[in-house]
Amino acid sequence: MAKKEKENAQMVLMQRLKDALPANMSLVDELADLLQVSNDSAYRRMRGETALSIEEIAAICKRFKISFDAFINGSDNGMVTFSYKQLSNDINSYQQYLQNISNDLLKIGSFPDKQIIYAAEDVPLFHHFAHNELTAFKIFYWNKSILNVKEFENQKYDKSLIAPELIEVANQVIERYSKIPSIEIWSDDTVNSTLKQIEFYWDSGIFKSKEDALLICKEVKLMLDRIKKQAEANTKFDLNDQPVGENNYTLYHSDVMIGNNCILVQMGPVKVSYLSYHTFNAMTTTNSFFSEETDIWLKNLIRKSNLISGVAEKQRYRYFKRIDDMLEKLIAKIENE
Repeated sequence: MAKKEKENAQMVLMQRLKDALPANMSLVDELADLLQVSNDSAYRRMRGETALSIEEIAAICKRFKISFDAFINGSDNGMVTFSYKQLSNDINSYQQYLQNISNDLLKIGSFPDKQIIYAAEDVPLFHHFAHNELTAFKIFYWNKSILNVKEFENQKYDKSLIAPELIEVANQVIERYSKIPSIEIWSDDTVNSTLKQIEFYWDSGIFKSKEDALLICKEVKLMLDRIKKQAEANTKFDLNDQPVGENNYTLYHSDVMIGNNCILVQMGPVKVSYLSYHTFNAMTTTNSFFSEETDIWLKNLIRKSNLISGVAEKQRYRYFKRIDDMLEKLIAKIENE
């Protein structure tokens, strides 16, 4: 690669770093600390006077969670780098997973210009975390049935098995999510996975009692009522069900099957794409070309969807009525067995 091309790539990377940093953080201080160089040396790298080494590029990309492939190869190479946090069958791994989500939301919230667009195959996990019994159930289900955590092996559902620290981090997640303007796109199937999880545990005898199963159904009902009220107000609520800001929550209903949880985050000029895999984990990329394609796909999906927040009272009622009917059938099944 010619010297000019190296400089151009390095300057693009530096601009990318500036865009990714909140306004209250200094890029020169961050680089100096990360690369263990003086501020003067960091400035020379920012200006392109000193070429970054491969090791420095790797350290920068790791620290700031960005991919360098797009800057080197352009948009035509068909390669996109994703990052992910590996989960194991250790409950501490799941706690770190939740903490990573909380940290990401804190970073997103630090930007004056921010937004989350969420195409939801399943109910966004944030919403479960406004209700502690439902939070405990989802954490138990994910760790027992997906991650095969040993502590939950051969255990029936019991909220006391969930450490209070996990509930606290989950509460932190919903509080931080409530402060970020968001657009969510739901389909007819979005709530199905949660209902099927409850039904599966009931049919499999994993609930200790009928009362426990019905309590989780009640919590799902409370969650749906809360989401419906937020949609009506076009505003997110905090854990005390108080509005957080104005016009920061928009909900759409898509007749098209979404197929996968897809999230696009806007932080100032930077876009980050999240794609779900293995039920609830996510791969992320800051590749600008991929994120632009994701943005186009999401906006096209929105155009084909029905607005069910704000003044769309009839559409909102019909949508949530269908979900309520499914939930009532599950409740009746549990009550009559």
